[in-house]
Amino acid sequence: MQEKIIKSAVFLLLLVNGILDWRKGEVSLVSLVLFGAAGIGLNVWLGYQSFLEAAGGAGLGVLLLLTAFLTREAIGFGDGLLLLVTGIYLGFWENLNLLFLGAVLSAVILGAGMLADKVKLKDRVPLVPFLLLGFIGRLFL
Repeated sequence: MQEKIIKSAVFLLLLVNGILDWRKGEVSLVSLVLFGAAGIGLNVWLGYQSFLEAAGGAGLGVLLLLTAFLTREAIGFGDGLLLLVTGIYLGFWENLNLLFLGAVLSAVILGAGMLADKVKLKDRVPLVPFLLLGFIGRLFL
């Protein structure tokens, strides 16, 4: 039961922000705050992972925020914040898996777009829709 609650919350977070990222190139700070607080509350209430697991998952988002700062947002701050929140729910390894799947899917799809001359190397592309696709794929694997 608790796994369904956690996965439903992450799916909803990724769905809302995936649509926003695709359409507007941004994520919703309000949704990140709300889902982050809910994730902490659920973790305390359900006790499904240790504090260190949740902190490790959130730490991955912090590393992306640092990367965003150092690369002048080659990866957006919103992506880092989103992965910070998903890390609260998923823990380090599952969050790393989510990031890896999203990155691989984006590389494959954008690579095909480049070969078809639909995407340019300098184009800014939203990451969250690829994270959503990766998460959906993990639900069925």
